[in-house]
Amino acid sequence: MSTQINKDVSCPHCGAAVKTQMWPGIDAQENPELRAHILDETLFDWKCPACGYEAQFIYPCLYHDRTLEYMIYVVPNGNDCALQSVNVGESFPQFNNMNKRVVSSLAELKEKILIYEAGLNDLAVELVKLALSDVAEKKHGRTVDAGYFYSVDKEAGRIEFSFFLEGETEAVRQGTRIDVYNKSLEIVENVGALAAGEEFRLVDMAAAQEVLRIYREEE
Repeated sequence: MSTQINKDVSCPHCGAAVKTQMWPGIDAQENPELRAHILDETLFDWKCPACGYEAQFIYPCLYHDRTLEYMIYVVPNGNDCALQSVNVGESFPQFNNMNKRVVSSLAELKEKILIYEAGLNDLAVELVKLALSDVAEKKHGRTVDAGYFYSVDKEAGRIEFSFFLEGETEAVRQGTRIDVYNKSLEIVENVGALAAGEEFRLVDMAAAQEVLRIYREEE
């Protein structure tokens, strides 16, 4: 189930205490409107009624989808190490068979939701992203600061990503054949990575690089 609390937050601009609604736990089925706020990237929007100051107020938040069997923990400015003290197996044994991921931003939370709702393996997606980030850098002559899964069209056989280049505010789109994803999925399965379990895991391009290293050593 979803959990909602109200907490006083001090405005960093004027110092006013603002009663703020927060959702430390979000159930995708129970509160689909919160899922919509994640996908339009407004869930953590915050505005001071006293001075009008606006910001994104990101706080620890656990999003879960029982139907698709995954959980995503938002740890602001953190990583999987921040969750070492959370023993999910003991506290929530009913969630042991779920995929568990940790992210540090709203954009990453949105990406994971889109990946799982598309029926894709997120580590395989990261492998494709890793390859396409090199393509985007060579094509545009700039370093990729960040990249995110955008969409998949299985009928057309395409998978698309958005990349943010150094010094640019607008994302560029880069796509490839779904065959590249299928090959990446084979690599993930051959390496035996990411079985569902008790631990929350950080699955990003660094994790994809490690999988590639292991795969090449085993060849």
